[in-house]
Amino acid sequence: VIWAEQQVVKRRKKRDVFTEPSDPKFRDQWYLYNSNHRDLNAKGAWDLGYTGKGVVVSILDDGIEKNHPDLMQNYDPDASYDVNDGDSDPQPRYTQLNDNRHGTRCAGEVAAVANNGICGVGVAYNAKIGGTVK
Repeated sequence: VIWAEQQVVKRRKKRDVFTEPSDPKFRDQWYLYNSNHRDLNAKGAWDLGYTGKGVVVSILDDGIEKNHPDLMQNYDPDASYDVNDGDSDPQPRYTQLNDNRHGTRCAGEVAAVANNGICGVGVAYNAKIGGTVK
């Protein structure tokens, strides 16, 4: 025997392959990507693997619905705090006018889950999201 080497078990790792999000409202999100390139060029960033993975964002607003179906997969309780009540629950206070939804909308713009068949997609759809109620 002239040469020998011990074999080692290696795990196969699938490379990230970008596919356009299948969320029903994605096509209406012109600011993420459109043909005239007056947009955020999100698809270009996603092609390069920038999807928010490893990033945590906290939205300082009127709270976020932590159980919203387009946010709960990315919800991070450690990034949340309710200044008014002194607890970690960022749930908005609902009024008769139903006007405390801005924080949830902002959270969706940032980190709405991709390819779940609900609404649209966040610009950083793999980021973790929290809410701080002011």
